[in-house]
Amino acid sequence: MSVRPIHIAVLDNDIPCYPVYAKRGLYSSQFNALLTAAANRINASKYHQHRRPLCVHITAFDVVGGSFPHLESLRVSSWSPAENGPPGFPGPVDAILVTGAAAAVYERLHWIAGLQSFIERVYSNYPMVKIFGSCFGHQLIAQALLASDKSYTSQGSSFKISVEPSSDGHEIGMHPIILNPAFVSNFPPLARFTSERPFHIQIIHGDAVISSPEDTLVFEGKRTMLPEPWLNIGSTLKCPIQGLYKPGHVLTLQGHFEFDAFATAELCHKFANNFNWPADLLASHLQNIRRSVVLGEEDDDDSKIAAEAVLLFFAGEDQNLSVAFNPSSC
Repeated sequence: MSVRPIHIAVLDNDIPCYPVYAKRGLYSSQFNALLTAAANRINASKYHQHRRPLCVHITAFDVVGGSFPHLESLRVSSWSPAENGPPGFPGPVDAILVTGAAAAVYERLHWIAGLQSFIERVYSNYPMVKIFGSCFGHQLIAQALLASDKSYTSQGSSFKISVEPSSDGHEIGMHPIILNPAFVSNFPPLARFTSERPFHIQIIHGDAVISSPEDTLVFEGKRTMLPEPWLNIGSTLKCPIQGLYKPGHVLTLQGHFEFDAFATAELCHKFANNFNWPADLLASHLQNIRRSVVLGEEDDDDSKIAAEAVLLFFAGEDQNLSVAFNPSSC
């Protein structure tokens, strides 16, 4: 059976802090390893045995240095089985992945303005190209596609979307994410997660996507209002909007499926130095980060399932799955 090639353009927006970079390379290299492993797990699963095997190719772009995919390289029509995969791979770019970064999306940096303009253009003119963002990428996509001066109305109330410093301070470590059932219904691999069994991936951020009502009265649920057909993927106590989903087109995560406890702890130390945190605050954050650590084994989190869901989104299989993917059943 021929493969289903997925060509992903990863937009590197930062260099990882040195201990992580020295061990794992750029974010594009980390996503390459994680998404390739996710493809191997999916291909080996019982669910996927009668489907075309997924094959990942990553092309990295240095956004800070002004490097972006050529628009002519982006997919303009639905993928066809007649298209060749390896060895002629890569073909057209199927997906754009916007990485994390230490910068804030509202900073007046030339490369942020260029990145936002690029995302707006891809979203408007290349609807066959999937768009995904992690942390900074999540916030940048929200700012590019939903924020600015736009105002929305839902259920008789007006609201705006913005990216701002979180009023509750930094959210760091393993916080339970209660997934939105409307989002999960499009991603059966996530069906195992409920309010009693929350979703867990590493989180580290000080800014957040905010949904603010324009009237002075704040009612329950208004902090997560989004314009249709956008969905909020889920919420934590500190951050009501943990990701965005426009079916078949855009997916974002405030958290990091690409981070484990090691990477998150190293970044947390960098944050502590930058923000002059007292020792007890740093210790509290590190304790929360290390809740996923299992001595001598891989971290106990849901990062693998998140990577599989993102890859299925890139492949256009997020809305037509009939069986939840379970790596343990392979």
